[in-house]
Amino acid sequence: MCRNLKSLLTKDLSRTSFLRLAAGIGAALISPTFALAQTRNERETMLKRPIPSSGEPLPVIGCGTYVGFDVDADSPKVKSLADVIRTLRDFGGKLFDSSPMYGRAEAVLGALLAEAPDPERSFIATKVWTRGRQAGITQMERSFALLNVKRIDLMQVHNLVDWQTHLATLRRWKQDGRIRYFPHTRIVVIGVSAQGLPG
Repeated sequence: MCRNLKSLLTKDLSRTSFLRLAAGIGAALISPTFALAQTRNERETMLKRPIPSSGEPLPVIGCGTYVGFDVDADSPKVKSLADVIRTLRDFGGKLFDSSPMYGRAEAVLGALLAEAPDPERSFIATKVWTRGRQAGITQMERSFALLNVKRIDLMQVHNLVDWQTHLATLRRWKQDGRIRYFPHTRIVVIGVSAQGLPG
């Protein structure tokens, strides 16, 4: 189990770092505040992989929003979702993946990230999931509004629905700086590895 934890969180966990982390975990049983202080030095050590087209490092652990973030804005679950976002970001994570087909997830994620410290530090991925050029543009514009952002880091084509049509829009929007990455004809797996990210 320790080996799996090591491989997920760091490339090179020294004996000293391991002892410090173990002490922080032990302290968490007594005092969450103390544990926060003890583990702060380990927080930015999450394993990253470079995006091939840019070399930009991306943490290998991300947060999907399917089902879990499809809640009412006034639901008591929203507080626990805010805790999930805070915890991931505290440990160096930043990738959040959503889709219009996830119900209220884009709106909930957008509201929570807007309230989080330094929201620009997030890497936002969502999808277009419809047929037709104008329908795709309308749906993607709605995603921008719900996510409360002016730029989306990764726009994907969900289930490759009408991907040939959407590709022209995605290329233009990337040139305009509205999106940073989009898959060409390959399927991208988010939250596992950045190695599948094309241009």
